[in-house]
Amino acid sequence: MTKGRHSELLAQTALLANGWSVAEPIAPEPFDLVARAPGTSEWQRIQIKSARVRDDRNGEVVCYARKNSGKPYDKGDCDLFIAVLNGEVFMFDNREISEYWVGADSIDTKWTRLSTGIESLKLIESGADN
Repeated sequence: MTKGRHSELLAQTALLANGWSVAEPIAPEPFDLVARAPGTSEWQRIQIKSARVRDDRNGEVVCYARKNSGKPYDKGDCDLFIAVLNGEVFMFDNREISEYWVGADSIDTKWTRLSTGIESLKLIESGADN
């Protein structure tokens, strides 16, 4: 339980540092939070998972994306996943599969890395990234 909450807090920190608005549901939902990207009005439902490196698979990163029932999350459950790996935060679309794999050498091209540093927000607020 502590590891999962830690991942959720890191994900929220990363989203906030990148200018997103973030909210948690007060009733049980299949997603962990909703967030809105800067400059948009659409809320995205996000499921947060811990990822791990598979040494038996040449260091590939895997994020298991199954509900308690063992079934994968469908589009009705969440729009995006955030995977937390060793304190780093990555976001990717829900493709309705139960495992998301990516090579360590291609993680930044296949998944979106979210900085957890407040300097990201300062750049957004100053308009330096536009």
